[in-house]
Amino acid sequence: MKYKLLLLDIDNTLTPNLGLPPCTYTPSRNVLISFKKALEKITISFCTGRDINTVKMICSKLNIKSPQIVEGGSKIIDIHGNILFVKYISKFSVKEIFTTLKNINTTFSVLVDGKELVNILPKSNLDKVTAILLYDLSPMQVDKVKQQLFLCKDIAFTLNPDRTGNTIYITNKLGLKSHGVKKLREILNIKKREIIGVGDSNNDKSLLLESGLKIAMGNSVPEIKAIANYIAPDVNHHGVVNVIEKYVLSSNSFGKSVKSKR
Repeated sequence: MKYKLLLLDIDNTLTPNLGLPPCTYTPSRNVLISFKKALEKITISFCTGRDINTVKMICSKLNIKSPQIVEGGSKIIDIHGNILFVKYISKFSVKEIFTTLKNINTTFSVLVDGKELVNILPKSNLDKVTAILLYDLSPMQVDKVKQQLFLCKDIAFTLNPDRTGNTIYITNKLGLKSHGVKKLREILNIKKREIIGVGDSNNDKSLLLESGLKIAMGNSVPEIKAIANYIAPDVNHHGVVNVIEKYVLSSNSFGKSVKSKR
C-alpha cells in the first residue's frame, strides 16, 4: 500500500503526557533520525488535543511543515498558525459549561482563541472556544456534567478514563478528530486508505477509524487496541519510531509526501 500521510496523536503516543501546562518537548536522537528519513517519503501531521503553540513548537523541532489538526479535531492550522478549518462551541454552550465548572471541584482547561488556559475561565472571546477539558472526574461527576449540559445540543463528549479518574473532552459535535481528519484529507487531496493513523486513547478512536492503517500504541486503552491493525511498542519504547521503520522506511513501503491544495 502506498501510504501518503502519517497521522499521529501526541500525548502518550509521540511522547509521554506533556502535562498542564505542557512541558517543553525534546525529541530523542532516535526520533530525530527517524522523522528526518520519514519526511523524505511521507507527509507527517499531528492530530491532537493540544493548542496551536504547543504543536508549532513540536513541529519546529522535528522540521514538520505540513498542516496540523489541533484542539481535539476542531481546528486545522498551517505551519504559520493560520487557521484552515475551525469549529467553535456556541457561546450558549460555553456559558453553560462554565456554570457547570463552578459547581464541580476539579481541574480544567479551556482552549480559547488558540491558547490553553488552565483553571481560568476566560471573560472574552467566548465565541472562539474550541474545546473544554475536565480532569480527574469520578463516575458520579461525569454523570452530573452530562446531566447539567443536556440542553447543549452542539457539543460532543469524549470520555477518557485514566489513572487519576476520568477526563471529559468537550468540543463542537462537528469538531472531533474524525472531522479534522476528513478535512485534512480534502486539503491534502488524499484518500482514507493512504493514511496511517496512530493513537492511544478513546479520543483517538475516531482518528483511527478515518485511517486506512489503524495503529494502537502498546500503552493504549483496550478499546483502541481492539480496532487496531497493528499494536506498536509503548510510548516509552519508541513505538512511533517502530511504526515509521515498519510502515514508512521498510523496503515494502512506498510512501510519498503530498502537498496541500492552495
